[in-house]
Amino acid sequence: MSSEAIRPSTMDGIKRLAKSLKVERGIQHTQALDAAAQAAGFQNFRHAGNVLRAAPKTERSCPGHRVFLTSYWKDRDGGGTGRETLSIWLSVPWGDLITALQLRNHRALADFRAEGPDHLAREHLQSSQSAARRAVCAAARALHFMDATKLRPSKSHSRAFPSGRSSNAVPGRDHYSIWYDRQTKRYLFADEPYEKAVEGKGQERGTWAKEHGFVIVKPEWAGMYAPDAGSRLYLIADETKGIPLESLAAALDKLPSPIVEAAWDGESAPMTPFFVSPGAIAKAAAAGDKPKTLRKQNGQRNSVGYVQTFVGPQRRPKGRMPIEAHAHVGRLLKSVLKDTYHRKGVYNRVNAVRSELDEWTQREYNQAELPNEQFFDLYYHESGSTFSRALAEADRVRHVRSLAHAKKLLGEHYPDCPPLRSLLKKLDAAVKSLHGWN
Repeated sequence: MSSEAIRPSTMDGIKRLAKSLKVERGIQHTQALDAAAQAAGFQNFRHAGNVLRAAPKTERSCPGHRVFLTSYWKDRDGGGTGRETLSIWLSVPWGDLITALQLRNHRALADFRAEGPDHLAREHLQSSQSAARRAVCAAARALHFMDATKLRPSKSHSRAFPSGRSSNAVPGRDHYSIWYDRQTKRYLFADEPYEKAVEGKGQERGTWAKEHGFVIVKPEWAGMYAPDAGSRLYLIADETKGIPLESLAAALDKLPSPIVEAAWDGESAPMTPFFVSPGAIAKAAAAGDKPKTLRKQNGQRNSVGYVQTFVGPQRRPKGRMPIEAHAHVGRLLKSVLKDTYHRKGVYNRVNAVRSELDEWTQREYNQAELPNEQFFDLYYHESGSTFSRALAEADRVRHVRSLAHAKKLLGEHYPDCPPLRSLLKKLDAAVKSLHGWN
């Protein structure tokens, strides 16, 4: 059997395959290691090591389910970049605790998106390494709360307040969140004020609870918001219509101390290559193992698979476009984007094209070939945007020519394949919208 058909799943397997590829292809050992890692679904050998070391051999014997939480960052002042990834254990997969849509219902999870059955990643860059770690730790605390209570965050605030009015909420409330039980359809109010801020409000809060028929329980577990800065968790619910609190507090008290930045034990790594979890790799591998009779042809062999951050398994053209050509296409696209913000038929499509090309570039070149500073400027960092709601005919014609030139460059440097054709269709649609802009 040819080595081309082997898909290793361990570091030892990758190394064995590399030895075979080194002989078959007559390449250097480091090149063979990267090729073997790519056969396993990774971007290169270093990426394989980062991921597989994060999933040790003892993982199968560990109880529960592992979830990876990732936040990327770029320092606004120093210009440094990086990735912070923390893994935690839950009793069930994260998808059993909360849906991808419901992530928006809690402040600590609102900016996280599903990247795999075992991975949640923050969609937007944080401004520093510390901010990225804090975001990841906050998400971990929220997931631990959900795992212990089996409650889900909710936006139905009126369901948790006396008489359905927020004006009736407990005195001194702060950093609160609403939670509901899927089984009983009941709600509770999680209040997380700073301890010192409510020191003198104990009697007032007790009077409020008695007046409205509510119960306030304070678990030993410090809570989700900022336990390292003095916030404390109080569970508050209607005594007859709300969620019973004593059993929830007991479940929370069995949790370890809330995860905080000061006790960080996650992985700190360069921003690229992006982190891809073992579950996402397995999912992509399963999708790639379909029988050949079910695979689309028409140029499909001219493309290769990869796992795109925040999206999942994708395909891109096989090969790579020269960096100079990427820069040229980037300038053309940015010139259009600067003038078309309020023409969404143009802006959204061109923006989608540059985002996809930005992804392809990351797969085509490593950091040594394309430093971060140069990479970030290829398709982003345009300046001088006009935000005009109208555009002169001469400018529309100029932008149509720019998009046509971009199409020409892409067609010259990439082989015909479905991913490229999809990209070119977006540019055609943008041109059509430009023609209709009066």
